Amino acid sequence: MVVVAAGAGDVARALAGEGAAVVIVGDAATAGTVAGEIEEAGGRASVFAGDVTRDDDRAALAEMLAELF
Repeated sequence: MVVVAAGAGDVARALAGEGAAVVIVGDAATAGTVAGEIEEAGGRASVFAGDVTRDDDRAALAEMLAELF
């Protein structure tokens, strides 16, 4: 499992292509687009729409990761 910023879509796609499950973090539109591309290519991707500079969002991301993996 890898957590990647939505702005690093190329990295997320490359890691998913190698078999990693990817969680894309960022704005919903960008993260959703990247996740959709990964899933269309047969990979596993999840989206967390949030800002990891915010305490509440980091806590919510940690909860999501615990549930997913």
